[in-house]
Amino acid sequence: MNIHGQFRPVDTPPPPGETPPVGPLLRQGLELVEGLSLKLQKLDALMLTGRPTEISEAAANVEAALNDAAPSFAEIAEAVGQLGVSNLAAAAAQLRHIEQEDAARLAEALRGALTRFAKRSVNASRRAQQLNRGLNAALRSLQALGVQEAGRLIAEA
Repeated sequence: MNIHGQFRPVDTPPPPGETPPVGPLLRQGLELVEGLSLKLQKLDALMLTGRPTEISEAAANVEAALNDAAPSFAEIAEAVGQLGVSNLAAAAAQLRHIEQEDAARLAEALRGALTRFAKRSVNASRRAQQLNRGLNAALRSLQALGVQEAGRLIAEA
């Protein structure tokens, strides 16, 4: 069995005096996740209203915010790797070990915020799938009723 390439290499931890400053990056990441969560929460709430234009705009806002945040999260992952660890929980422990308590708390807060965001994302995805199934069923019903006349189905729906 070959396991080559299945693990992400991590750097050896730097000596305590040479630790890269991760606190500002973690704070920025936490702010980004909180902003993303608010946008996702707005999208989830809009899906209950049935207003397709607003839903589409909110979805585009979430997607754009995720794309904009990607470089920051790549920087955070690189900084965590420079600590010699592969995740935020281990980063918090390493930061405590090198006596950077504030950065350790930020790493834990970011980990919690990412967990909450992931749960909200799953819930919003389920709601979107339900909405999509409902719209598809409605369109099939309209087709069965003979509403489709040269593209009028979408206009009438």
